[in-house]
Amino acid sequence: MEVKKVKMIDYFERKLRFKDMEIWDIRLGKDIYRMLIVDENRASEIKDLNLPPNARVFEEDIRENLITVKVYSEKQVKKEHIELINQFAKHLTDHVALAHCNIHLTFYTGKTNDDIFEKIPLQQLLHFNQD
Repeated sequence: MEVKKVKMIDYFERKLRFKDMEIWDIRLGKDIYRMLIVDENRASEIKDLNLPPNARVFEEDIRENLITVKVYSEKQVKKEHIELINQFAKHLTDHVALAHCNIHLTFYTGKTNDDIFEKIPLQQLLHFNQD
């Protein structure tokens, strides 16, 4: 009988918390990811769902609110990490009533250092909140 080893997140830390955005660092083994969770404060649109062309869209597919999750990694994200990060992001956003939100997760390869903070839109910083 083969025992399947379950991979888990080794370490995570919230780096910043704003009114409409949080920034987290996540470590899985030697791989480090920086995750930005942004409450877009708007209803989802069809283009936000990243559906294939000619896909059928039902009214219940469009939710009252959109939350975008951007994950940055210096190397290509490992396939086995995608679902773990997705579940972690959904766990962190569970308090906003997932039944009313679309969560859009995107992965980027590039810098994960503090230069990434320069890409934060100024409008996100207007409601700075470090409770």
